[in-house]
Amino acid sequence: DVPSSGLIIAAKTYDAYFDLQTQLAAGQVFRDYIVLCHGWATVARDIRTRVQWRDGSPTLSGGQGKPGRTKLKVMAHASFEAAAFSLMNMRISTGRRHQIRSHCSHVGHTTVSDGMYSTADVFLSDMALCQRNCLHRYSLAFHDALHALRVVRAPLPADLAETFWQLRGKCQQSSLAVTQWASDSATLDWSEYSLLIRNN
Repeated sequence: DVPSSGLIIAAKTYDAYFDLQTQLAAGQVFRDYIVLCHGWATVARDIRTRVQWRDGSPTLSGGQGKPGRTKLKVMAHASFEAAAFSLMNMRISTGRRHQIRSHCSHVGHTTVSDGMYSTADVFLSDMALCQRNCLHRYSLAFHDALHALRVVRAPLPADLAETFWQLRGKCQQSSLAVTQWASDSATLDWSEYSLLIRNN
């Protein structure tokens, strides 16, 4: 999903490949992302929308296609200059092409610096904040050949950390969440993250 960043998993044998395929189909591979999106989003959401795509065209959410599921938790509401943003922690249960980017666009909160799913004006404006799609897979969990759970985490890349340092949190909780991610002290398990309190 260029130009996103983060962890990928690759099988070194056919047995491992087919085992991972089975885990993916059964929803046993956990993929967690930190994403910066436009607008102040609802604090929690479970997006279940079908997606479809052809060749190099954008992935369309809604209507026909393969089932897609994205769970999100809003960690912070923030701003940069006059624009509002939401820092979101996302977990995908399915792995469709451009699933997060398409689902975010579908619910009205496009990812920052996404030239495919936002308008040209928004994309150009985003370049002042972030030079690439602001989406990072920070955690991958799967079972190895001995059925032991393996969890791997990757810190936020330096360019995205710099983006986060430019944000101004809307409230104290938001400021803390943004600072924790920017300073590389926030890569926890999905279940350990707290939702942004609604009245902030």
